Amino acid sequence: MIINRIKKVFSGTVYVQLREEKIRICHIEEKLIYEQRPYIAIDKTNAKKEIVHAIGDDAFSLINSKIYDVSNPFSHPRLLVSSFLKAEKVLMHGIRQVHRRKIFAPAPVVVIHPMEKIEGGVTDVECRLYRELALGAGAREVHLHVGNSLSVSNFSFAKIQEPKNA
Repeated sequence: MIINRIKKVFSGTVYVQLREEKIRICHIEEKLIYEQRPYIAIDKTNAKKEIVHAIGDDAFSLINSKIYDVSNPFSHPRLLVSSFLKAEKVLMHGIRQVHRRKIFAPAPVVVIHPMEKIEGGVTDVECRLYRELALGAGAREVHLHVGNSLSVSNFSFAKIQEPKNA
């Protein structure tokens, strides 16, 4: 219980913008920004265990490598997420990058904002997908925002537009 209260003090609020070719994660209180391509490189030499070798631009630079399986888990013709587990690893990495304190694992309040492939609204399945993705990446609370980009400099929870069917 005391550890959870301490985590709240050190974690803060994180605003995540998801696009097929870019992920942007902003720590609202500290104004730290992580913005990279959402690629992940998995080492293919170990058949028994998937070992993440690189994430982001580092993984993208290995795209023609023969020993790494490089993919974009946010690229699919119909949805924004094609591989849940890989997308979760990418999001977890980004959240850790904007949390510089290493004493506790970050457990922020996450506002997740899909920026693409939301024509016609967001289904209940997609709402759950985004919430579970953020919770799996370490969030203690998740808000889904669908609408215009939120400003990091004057961020307010009152401006969050939750989907009507969520």
